[in-house]
Amino acid sequence: MMLITGAAGKTGQAILKALASSDEGVRVLVRREAQAVELRALGAHEIVAGDMADAEVLRKSCAGVRVVYHICPNMSPDEVAIGERAIKAAQQAGVEHFVYHSVLHPQVQEMPHHWNKLQVEALLFKSGLNYTILQPASYMQNISGYWQKMLTDGVYAVPYSTDAKFSMLDLDDLAQAAAIVIRDSRNHYQATYELCGAQILSSADIAKLSAEFIKKPVQAVELDRTDWDRNARAGGMDDFSRSTLLSMFNYYHHYGFSGSANALTTLLGRSPTRFEEYLARFLKNTLPN
Repeated sequence: MMLITGAAGKTGQAILKALASSDEGVRVLVRREAQAVELRALGAHEIVAGDMADAEVLRKSCAGVRVVYHICPNMSPDEVAIGERAIKAAQQAGVEHFVYHSVLHPQVQEMPHHWNKLQVEALLFKSGLNYTILQPASYMQNISGYWQKMLTDGVYAVPYSTDAKFSMLDLDDLAQAAAIVIRDSRNHYQATYELCGAQILSSADIAKLSAEFIKKPVQAVELDRTDWDRNARAGGMDDFSRSTLLSMFNYYHHYGFSGSANALTTLLGRSPTRFEEYLARFLKNTLPN
């Protein structure tokens, strides 16, 4: 049996779909029972509903499981505590393999949610578990939140420099790599893989490529981060999420967020998906004929 925690999010769903053809069953941990119907349709065999911060929920989730793929809720202030409980539950259940969904460059203290993931990685090193750590870059799929404004206003507005460079990752590539690691566990024990796309692109590059596909001008524009913060506060975003995102945007502004595609290329046995390939697929599924 395989377990995916945090399975209701876009990452968990993508990995679940990538594992659907496996002979081994997949159990998923979700926050609410109402999420079970959709996940069963994607291939989940068993559903555990409950709060990931609850040690008993994690214990129940890990019982009888061969491998755990642990995804903590996004930007959780409790990431380290939850990670510690998940590792303990896996130890107690005799789990053979613990795969941790970390992030590219967790060493960066200026991004608190990244730094929290580094601390969980350190706990794994001391756990005695066979572990694999995956460190994905930001997803190509994240542009979907900006897409309508590109189409209607011809603007790709981001709260950091439009020249900052990124090595964005196709979520489907991440899911395929995760499925390879999960199914072929023994070849990936004690490994840490940086997962990045093959291109290093700025927001200006993304706007230019997007414009070519939709055949209308798109301009990359830098949003004022003070205005972004004010709007996020007015929209009800909590203080931790808002300050964490601002710290991330400030880091992006000065340093970008890029890495090497070598590990992902090796895992997949092919070159990672290019942004143009992702765009073609996204637009085929999004725009009317």
